[in-house]
Amino acid sequence: MRRLFVVVVVVSSVLWAAAPAMGVWGGEDDGDRHPMVGAIYVDWDEDGTIVWGEQTCSGSYVGWSTNREAQVFLTAAHCLAGDAAAGFDTFWVSFDPEPMEGDGIPDGLIRATSFVWDPRYEAEWKWGGHPYDSGILLLPAGSVKGVAPVRLPTAGLLDDLQRTGDLRGSLLELVGYGTFPTWHEPGGPQFSYDVVRRTASAEVAGVRGPFLLFHQNTQATDLGGVCYWDSGSPNLIPGTRIAVATAVGVVGWPCNALGWGYRLDTPAAREFLGEYLTLP
Repeated sequence: MRRLFVVVVVVSSVLWAAAPAMGVWGGEDDGDRHPMVGAIYVDWDEDGTIVWGEQTCSGSYVGWSTNREAQVFLTAAHCLAGDAAAGFDTFWVSFDPEPMEGDGIPDGLIRATSFVWDPRYEAEWKWGGHPYDSGILLLPAGSVKGVAPVRLPTAGLLDDLQRTGDLRGSLLELVGYGTFPTWHEPGGPQFSYDVVRRTASAEVAGVRGPFLLFHQNTQATDLGGVCYWDSGSPNLIPGTRIAVATAVGVVGWPCNALGWGYRLDTPAAREFLGEYLTLP
C-alpha cells in the first residue's frame, strides 16, 4: 500500500494538513501549456520500474545551477525529507503531462543525481514560526532540453503588492498533478487520481508571514485549488513563468477552504535557493 505523509496541526480549531499533494482541481487539462511543471516519482514497490501510480509530489524546473553542473527542479522540503519520502533516497522527475497513456511509464524519466532541502526545515514546526519548506532535486546537466524554466520572484514582491493593494483578490495560476476531489457524494468526499497535469485559477486571500493564502472554497469561488499530491507545485502569476510560491498545504478538510503556498520571495527562502540558483 502506498504510504501517505500527512501532518495535522490543530490551531484554534483550524486544521493544517501538509502532504504530498493532489492534483490541481477545478481547472482543465494543462496539455503543453506549462512544460516546466513536472511530477516526482519513487520506486514504491522496488521492482526497478517507475509507473504513473508511483508519483509522490509535483514541482517545476527552475534552470541551471549557479555552477552549471546541474539543472534544478524545485519542490517542497517535505516531499524529500524524512517520513515524507518514506525513507527513499532516489527520485525521478518526468514532465509527461499524461503518464497514464500507453504503457503507464512516464515519458522522459530523469533520475536525480542528488537532492537537498533547506537544513532549517522541521516537519513539526510551531505555528507562527517558519517552516523553511523548500527542497530541490539536482538533475544531470543537459537532461532537461527545450524547456523554459520557471522564474523566481524578486525579493519582497508579495509584500510590495500587498502594500499597494494589488495582492488581495488577484488571481494565481495553479499547475500540478494527481488527485482531485468531489464533495457531495454519498458516504462523503471522493477523490480521483489519474496523474494528469492540470491548471486552474485561484483567488489570493493575502499573505501571512512565510505563506501565500488563496481561496479554494467552492461556496465562495467557482475557481480551483490544490489538494494531496500537489505539494511543491508552482503558484504562478497568470500569463507569466514567475512562481511566487510553491504549494505546501491546505486548511480544512477536504481541501475546500484555504490553500497555502510557501513564499519564494522572503529572505529565508532566498537564502536557501541562492546557494544553488542565480536570483533576480
